[in-house]
Amino acid sequence: MEPTQQQVAAWHEQYKTSLSGWTETIDAAKVRYAELIKNSWARSKYVVRNSPVAPDQMVICPPHSSLNQAPNQQHRGDYGTGIFEGGSAEPVLDASGAVTGINVVLHQPRIERFVRSMKARGFQLSVPIEQFSQSMLDIVAVHGTDVLLGDDDKPTRAYIRPGAGPGVGPWGVSFKPGYLIESSNIVFRWGSYFPDADRVYRTEGVKAVITGVRRMFPITGKHASNYGAAAADGNIARSMNYDELIYMAPYGIRDGEMDFSGHRFDDLMKYGAIADGPGEEVFGILKDGGTLIYTPMRTNRLGGTVLNYVITHIAPRLGLKTVERDLTLADIRSGEIAGLAYAGNAVKVVPIGSIDLVRPVSDTEGEKVETLYAGGIHPTIARLRDQWEDEVTGKLSPSHSSLLTPIDLKWGQEMKDYLDGYWAGLGFTQLI
Repeated sequence: MEPTQQQVAAWHEQYKTSLSGWTETIDAAKVRYAELIKNSWARSKYVVRNSPVAPDQMVICPPHSSLNQAPNQQHRGDYGTGIFEGGSAEPVLDASGAVTGINVVLHQPRIERFVRSMKARGFQLSVPIEQFSQSMLDIVAVHGTDVLLGDDDKPTRAYIRPGAGPGVGPWGVSFKPGYLIESSNIVFRWGSYFPDADRVYRTEGVKAVITGVRRMFPITGKHASNYGAAAADGNIARSMNYDELIYMAPYGIRDGEMDFSGHRFDDLMKYGAIADGPGEEVFGILKDGGTLIYTPMRTNRLGGTVLNYVITHIAPRLGLKTVERDLTLADIRSGEIAGLAYAGNAVKVVPIGSIDLVRPVSDTEGEKVETLYAGGIHPTIARLRDQWEDEVTGKLSPSHSSLLTPIDLKWGQEMKDYLDGYWAGLGFTQLI
């Protein structure tokens, strides 16, 4: 899926031709959306998407432009048929801490998963997947280093959100072949998934909770229908004053065998196995300190790009063995599993410091029945955390070439200058 230089040049020129003859005026609704976006998507000035006027072309516009507006009544909203990905743009820093470049993390593996998500939904984009992939890099380039900087000018990660799904069209749960699939990419500054980053990453680790909620069906892609429920489950964990939830597998392990009969809370807490988190994978370290274990796909986990990179490239570099096996609550309880972590695009590699088992009770913070794990940040988890961070920020060379895709900041600045001038001419000067 690597485009040629000629293709990239043609797509870059299309960003200009797709705006040819376009005109619009500012109104109160656009001003309001501009305010909402400014407060929600930090440092985000433009989006790239297939043009609603010519769906087979990509256009770059302010998020509140008419080119990016659509009725609230959309198939992907009502029926949860949208798909998305997560990406990260990381700063490259020199010895003084100044930003000298930007890399997008695991770009190709995430595009491959985006294709997997589309196939599971039967989607076909209006533009070639190679062009959509390039637009993900281009929107980062247009924003440049500014999207990495906060009010204190301290550089941090920017989050990238590619998305696609059926928009306005006929109603009905099952959309017909040929239904227009809209697609877009946005980027905004989002340094840490966890508000209290220093505590979570460096001193205590994540305070995780298991409530008995399980992954009951296969997760075939990053689909809106899955993540709506995950958001609700994650919110329950936070209402109980935990940082994150852990999902359980649809089965338990009893006498060494898979067991699907246990549905009561007490049985799940005794024989249960871990699946993943609401938006990230979970892995463990055995008590020997040198073996990383990760859950099989039969737990109905998504299959994470960060975890796969850690397993395939970082762990061998650090001299760790990797084993696919169930992460059972019994093994954590006995000390066989001595350390745990989450891994994902939003959370990166973050240690789990404690896990409580909590029985949900309506209108309360629940009934804590056991502290399953209180081992804090395991030393091997800390090594993996630091190795990941050092590789994505350029302090250490990547364990594999798939990790970092450099951004063309020179072209990005040229295109930004063109876009700023174009949209200022339509009256958007104060809104971008």
